[in-house]
Amino acid sequence: MKTIDLSKGKHSVAELLALAKSDTVLIHSSSGDDFLLEQADEFDREVAALGRSDKFMSFLEKRSKETGDLPIGKVREKRG
Repeated sequence: MKTIDLSKGKHSVAELLALAKSDTVLIHSSSGDDFLLEQADEFDREVAALGRSDKFMSFLEKRSKETGDLPIGKVREKRG
């Protein structure tokens, strides 16, 4: 991981993006906040899209409330 402290010098966005192509960049701002910059892959983009989907989030909320547990005896009864 590469660390860049913005209070110790200026860095262009292009420079930070070039660094992030090969490694995660920890950016320490002059206000004391820290940020991570890294190249996104297809999985990252999919996670971001699903996180913004009201329909998908509603589905997850509904699924999380389901118990879904079946005692082994009930499974055996259903199988016969």
